[in-house]
Amino acid sequence: MDKPTLDSRDKPSRRRLPGARYRDALRRRRVRHSYRGDRVVCPCCEGRWERFVPDWNRPDAICPGCGAHERQRALWLYLDRRLDVRTRHARLLHVSPEYSLERRLRSLPRIDYISADIDPGRAEVAADIGALPFRPESFDLILCSHVLEHVEDDVGAMRELARVLAPGGTVLVMVPVDLSRGQTYEDPEVRTPQEREAAYWQADHVRLYGLDLEQRLAAGGLGVKRDRFVAGLSQATRVRHGLDERDDVYAATKPIAAPLREESLAVREPLGD
Repeated sequence: MDKPTLDSRDKPSRRRLPGARYRDALRRRRVRHSYRGDRVVCPCCEGRWERFVPDWNRPDAICPGCGAHERQRALWLYLDRRLDVRTRHARLLHVSPEYSLERRLRSLPRIDYISADIDPGRAEVAADIGALPFRPESFDLILCSHVLEHVEDDVGAMRELARVLAPGGTVLVMVPVDLSRGQTYEDPEVRTPQEREAAYWQADHVRLYGLDLEQRLAAGGLGVKRDRFVAGLSQATRVRHGLDERDDVYAATKPIAAPLREESLAVREPLGD
């Protein structure tokens, strides 16, 4: 008998009717039972499985336990190994939160966690990424994964993220990138869901990013580095955790203002004639 699969396009809502939530729970339980094993490990929930569940468009995609996708598993490992998120203190904003990451981050005692989403009910704060209701320099770390490809003014959104980011803080960005394309493709004439899916890979995307992504993000005023973190892991690690080596992390950091030199603070005598 074939194992059950999952479809990431069928996103369960926190506001679904009790009957629908019950059916979702039964389906998840069946999936977890069917994929029991020890060949792969999800770093987000530390669950062990025979393999990851196929999604509608690719195999070995979804954790049977917490529902984490490849990019979410990669992002948790990045937070853990690059940024020591288990031990550091940080004010963290999670934009459009994924359950698997939210659950893990909320469990960390030194992380002050808050989530935001444009859709009311999907996060603690209902907010447009282009007009966040937070004071300047409110956060040390911001997660923005697979959000900007849905946003009309992505550069404006990055400026807004830069505004609420503290000096020295970092925004971690992940988006779909066509590595064969030098320039990001966006066309105002591409409007219908069918046209967008053909041009941008998904019906609700408004552009397809190319290799100029670093420059687009830097236009928001942050210093940006493309980190090929997943590609740098061993093949065994990528297989064990179900990672895609193309899932790069773009780390956008807010500069710390350089202190004024002592001589610049001195009162200078006026020049003589």
